[in-house]
Amino acid sequence: MPSMKIFLFLFLVPSILFGQSKTSMPTGKFHGPYSAPLFSSTTIDNIKIPHWDITMQSFVKEEQEGNSLNIKSLKAAKMKEKIKSLSSISTQNQKQKTRAINPIIGTNFQGNPLVTWTPTDNSVAVSNGGQIVSCINNGIGYYDTSGNTIIQNQTWDAFVNDTTLNQAKCDPRVIYDNKHDRFILTILHGFSSTKSKILVCFSKTNNPIDGWNIYQLSGNPFNDSSMTDYPTIGINDNDLFINGNMWDDAGANYKGTYIYQISLDSGYVAGSVQYGLWNQIYSSDGTQGITLYPATEGQGNGLKEKMFFVHLQPDSGSYVYLYEINGKLQSPNKTLTASQYAIPHYEVCADAFQKDPTTGFIDSLSTGSSWTENAFYLNRQVHFTFCADIGSGWCGIHYGRILLDSNVANVTAKGQIGTDLAYPAIASFGYDTLDQGAVIAYLQSDTSMTPQNGVSSINHAMTWSSLQTVKTGDTTVNILYPPSYYCPERWGDYTGICRKYNSILPQAWMAAAYGANTSSRLASYSTWIAQIFSAESPIPTTTKDILTQDNKWMIYPNPISDLFTIEFDNERAGEVNISLVDASGKLVRILFDDYLKESKNKLSFNKMMLAPGNYFVIIKNEGRKIGSKNVVIQ
Repeated sequence: MPSMKIFLFLFLVPSILFGQSKTSMPTGKFHGPYSAPLFSSTTIDNIKIPHWDITMQSFVKEEQEGNSLNIKSLKAAKMKEKIKSLSSISTQNQKQKTRAINPIIGTNFQGNPLVTWTPTDNSVAVSNGGQIVSCINNGIGYYDTSGNTIIQNQTWDAFVNDTTLNQAKCDPRVIYDNKHDRFILTILHGFSSTKSKILVCFSKTNNPIDGWNIYQLSGNPFNDSSMTDYPTIGINDNDLFINGNMWDDAGANYKGTYIYQISLDSGYVAGSVQYGLWNQIYSSDGTQGITLYPATEGQGNGLKEKMFFVHLQPDSGSYVYLYEINGKLQSPNKTLTASQYAIPHYEVCADAFQKDPTTGFIDSLSTGSSWTENAFYLNRQVHFTFCADIGSGWCGIHYGRILLDSNVANVTAKGQIGTDLAYPAIASFGYDTLDQGAVIAYLQSDTSMTPQNGVSSINHAMTWSSLQTVKTGDTTVNILYPPSYYCPERWGDYTGICRKYNSILPQAWMAAAYGANTSSRLASYSTWIAQIFSAESPIPTTTKDILTQDNKWMIYPNPISDLFTIEFDNERAGEVNISLVDASGKLVRILFDDYLKESKNKLSFNKMMLAPGNYFVIIKNEGRKIGSKNVVIQ
């Protein structure tokens, strides 16, 4: 097929549909608690030990969920619709009347290259101390928030360092536990019911280089010829939750879902880990659960003894399903309940296009299914993301909130007809728990570009910022099949993003795939890691807290070459603090800290020896952040 120029127009699905939830009903059966002994313990010395690093990959042309859940036929129909739309894409721009402020991209750098396997399956976590753990299908990397590489790519064989675990290791998930100041990592092992295992790893200290305590749980916990795929993880104050989907050995038949509930305290002490198991999980309308994404508290504050899980149908649907576990592992009266909420109808989209920059040929990338990609909880609201059709088979990113107090779900979507956006990952981006703002990392590709990644934000009022490219692709991806619309390359499966909990400004770190030539193979993927800052002002909690609207304060000149001036109205008497922080969130200078009456004020300050770059001026009233502005030092 010849190369063609595609003109893009913005297609925003701004409207939000409200639906009453059905009455919650009990579901699930709990087994346990049980205990599992410490399987192995690694140290920094393991990194220096040579390993065979044997990797066997078996490539199949269909994703597992496509074999039994009606996805394959839907995708084929969507692709025909999509190809037909190529010749009639409008060149007229549809503008958004209002738009959230674009997030700021800070430190960014290349992460783990994909030297074996496909796709990358990115997952990332960042600690309060600034350590970054980035995981992909063929290994783990360690970095710091200044962009320094500590370990670029330690393979999973080297990481586990146990010859009895000699099957494929993949689908890593990593999370940072803010309460315990530790990392938690899970890895799948094996592709059959007899070999399927979940390796659960707890970092020994807040620095993952110091080593990990590793436990081994069954990926076939009911001994019924099942294997586990597509794990998701989340935590509350007390427990770790792992959800797994069960398939038969051929990967053709879905056999249900389950949840491991694991005591965090027992995992950190390097003894026997305590765990239990939930299965027979159905929604309130009898729908069988699949990919129940745990919604960890979005700002690291914990969820006491609760955990929420979000479920969407892989092919199509008009509901989002919510599951709630009440009670920690050792509680005798734990419950698992299910509810559902009406949302706009969604359907799986066609696979994405990608352009070969050398030949001009248009190949395809798998957009997967429309199940939940990511979720978090904040102040009685559950946030979630997924990708689905936005029209004519094109794929867009979808974002929703479940409002627990009013029993409604709100969903909005964003995409561009003529390009494909997929695998959205989400993190809290608000200033405090009152601010429901979020940031979304995603993958992007079309007939005029190679696979790349980007970021967008949604403010408290559910208004999107523009789409911003973080890393453009260097090359097409050609690992699995000859170029063809109907035999797609694997693309994302998931994208990584996490909030840095102790940052002064809302800050997240993302890790996402892009087309790259790695040192060991061409036309593959690498990982791009990026720091993302919020440039939004925080939401006011009362009318008296509105200090930071544009007509209430200003900084000039901006950019700053010598002297700058801050003018602001203080509408509530109290202690006012004005500080200057750098792009990493580190305090540079307190500009003002004193009591102010209700008044108009002007503060001038010389830039002194500040290095050129981006900084933020932050205003607090009585200790609460109520405003920030980005300033540029020349």
